Amino acid sequence: MSPKRRFSTILLAVVPTLVATTGCELLDVFTETSGVVDVFATSHGSPDDEGNVPDRNSNQIIFVNDMGWEVFIDEAVITTEGVSLERCDGADNFDVELYWGALAEDLNAAPDFDVTGLGGVRVDSGDYCELLVSFGPGAEGEGSTVYLAGSAVNGDTHVDFVWQSNMAIEATVDISSVEGGEPFNISSSENFSKKLTITKDYTRFFSGVDFSAELSQAEIDDLVIATLDKDTFAFPGTDAPMMPPKP
Repeated sequence: MSPKRRFSTILLAVVPTLVATTGCELLDVFTETSGVVDVFATSHGSPDDEGNVPDRNSNQIIFVNDMGWEVFIDEAVITTEGVSLERCDGADNFDVELYWGALAEDLNAAPDFDVTGLGGVRVDSGDYCELLVSFGPGAEGEGSTVYLAGSAVNGDTHVDFVWQSNMAIEATVDISSVEGGEPFNISSSENFSKKLTITKDYTRFFSGVDFSAELSQAEIDDLVIATLDKDTFAFPGTDAPMMPPKP
């Protein structure tokens, strides 16, 4: 038998078997569309009225809060435990697979908007309107949801502070208009992974805080919950967005 005849015989034998045993699966492969979303974590401080971001003295973060206190952050950690992408149509949600489990992000170690890979997930094509971001002390409970330590100065008054919260917090982040006023979208012909970055505004933890009165643990927890809920947001890609001045 010639090589050509032998090849044709094998092909004719294989094709019916392939169609008979995997036809439904093949149809799903050809009709299903999806794409990969790579998710990153970062943090930033609010610009002042002139658009200036907080100063850095080595790893120390320095800024003035809205109560006139100059704040010096020596240590700052925010721990992200999970992220889920929520479709606009209410269909299946997709949990991001974290690369290294819960990420305890050291805010002092990197400049504003310096990103760290958080995880990735393959999602169906379509529009995505929300992220659910879970903050907590980590699966082992050995860390902190938020840890902030440093000092604050106002005139001749100097106050040291250590704030720690181990609350489990879920923040809902709107991504319904992050792409030129449109939802975050995975197209039906997505050839490359899309990037999405989650950022937290660390200066907002100190909004309205008068350091002349020591905060109770309940007040610290309330402040952490409110800040992560209201001042966590996301943007497409990994390049720092244009930030509006602080109101």
